[in-house]
Amino acid sequence: MTLPPVLQNAMSEPSIETLLVLFMMATSLMLVAIAFERAFLLARVRLSIRGASKLVTLARQGTLAEVQEASTRLTGPVAAIFTAGLSRALGQVRGDPTRAMMREQKRLSGVMKARTWILATAGALMPFVGLFGTVLGVMASFQAIGETGQGGFAVVSVGISQALIATAVGIAVALEGVILFNVLQSISQKITRELSLLVDELLEIIIAGEGHAVHSRE
Repeated sequence: MTLPPVLQNAMSEPSIETLLVLFMMATSLMLVAIAFERAFLLARVRLSIRGASKLVTLARQGTLAEVQEASTRLTGPVAAIFTAGLSRALGQVRGDPTRAMMREQKRLSGVMKARTWILATAGALMPFVGLFGTVLGVMASFQAIGETGQGGFAVVSVGISQALIATAVGIAVALEGVILFNVLQSISQKITRELSLLVDELLEIIIAGEGHAVHSRE
């Protein structure tokens, strides 16, 4: 693959703006790696929610003891949420089922959001990094013109076109970061809503079961 003449000139004569372009390209690769890692985690959570959905369906029809036994076969990141609530509802562990499940849900939400701030930060900063590289490139071009005493559009255009590469790369990396961040955020919010509905329903069943047990003893 042959690079455009402007890129060939930039790579053959490394400068500060060239180093900034290489930095932004490395950042782009890092953003893609983070996005893939986050997407894999979200896929695991969604798969685990499917198992939790079956658990809640069982809770509508069976006893909490049966649900707790079924929860031992639940795998994935969501398992800790339902295990925490059921173990406290059945008296196996001291504590409030509602608080336990909410606490584990918040912990999972934090795990899902981890490292996504890097995508948002790159989306906000990369245009300025690219613009900084362009400014340095333009300054270097005018300095070279002043030292050599040669001017004209033909001389200036080469340096400026090379300098503008930094701005173009910065904008491209920023768009990549913003798009990846928004996509992951949208998926994460949808998963969080689905999980919250399941947690609320199970807690409703647990509270209803406790109320029924109190009335039976009376």
